[in-house]
Amino acid sequence: MGILLRLARQWIAGENAQQGIDQVKAANSKGILGLLNLLGEHVETREDIEATVQEYLKLLDLIDQAKVGSQISIKPTQLGLNINFDYCLANYLKVAESCAGHANNYLWIDMENSPFTQSTFDLYTKILTKYPNTGVAIQSYLKRSEKDVKNLIPLGAKVRLVKGAYNESPDIAFKTKKDVTENYSKLLALLFTQSTKENFIAVATHDSKMIERSKELAKENPAATYEYEMLMGVRDNLKMELVAQGKQVREYVPYGPKWLSYSIRRIREKKSNILLLGRSLFVQ
Repeated sequence: MGILLRLARQWIAGENAQQGIDQVKAANSKGILGLLNLLGEHVETREDIEATVQEYLKLLDLIDQAKVGSQISIKPTQLGLNINFDYCLANYLKVAESCAGHANNYLWIDMENSPFTQSTFDLYTKILTKYPNTGVAIQSYLKRSEKDVKNLIPLGAKVRLVKGAYNESPDIAFKTKKDVTENYSKLLALLFTQSTKENFIAVATHDSKMIERSKELAKENPAATYEYEMLMGVRDNLKMELVAQGKQVREYVPYGPKWLSYSIRRIREKKSNILLLGRSLFVQ
């Protein structure tokens, strides 16, 4: 397990909040902002959910105390969406209220797999009416996403556009890389051309072509406000190129004891990452 944890440190900050803060400090020193997330989903008990809420409240205090530039991102099933909608909403509102009391902070709502898509948007629209410093992720691999973007923009939504990573039915999801990318490009265009000053766009991708497309759209729509978001440990050179161009860049920094499944996903996404495992056996 120690060897696996060494490999996982490419993609996770560590097992506790302070390690997350330290990673954000390192990112900030390079001109990159942070987006902290406690790893885990589908939390089963109210006791564990309430502990998760307290962890995020503590995390917001740590961000302020350390004076780091970072926001937070939470999965709905971490706060009880798989148990009860109203219970989950109440938990999000606790964190959103605390976020509102911390200068320049945002609460981002992650998007999980399709059984939770509509209920996540229902959560978001309720939270947004009271706390405008709240954003939500939209996945371009879902066929419904174009309609969702069109519905959310007039509400002043802050949208993090991702491609998505869950294995979904072809009835509801695009299944080829080409189709997912084409839909990402279409959704980018909608966000940049239809957004108002109330909206915000997080271009969350490692795809160079989509990043170039977003730059074109930004030139054509100078009033749009946006940033680039990428995972910790992925395309670090590209992050620095964007910083050098004066772009706002944010790094997704996960931490927590539930790091194993997240790291396995990173390895599966890029087979060359397996080589890092072998190298970690010999390099101290």
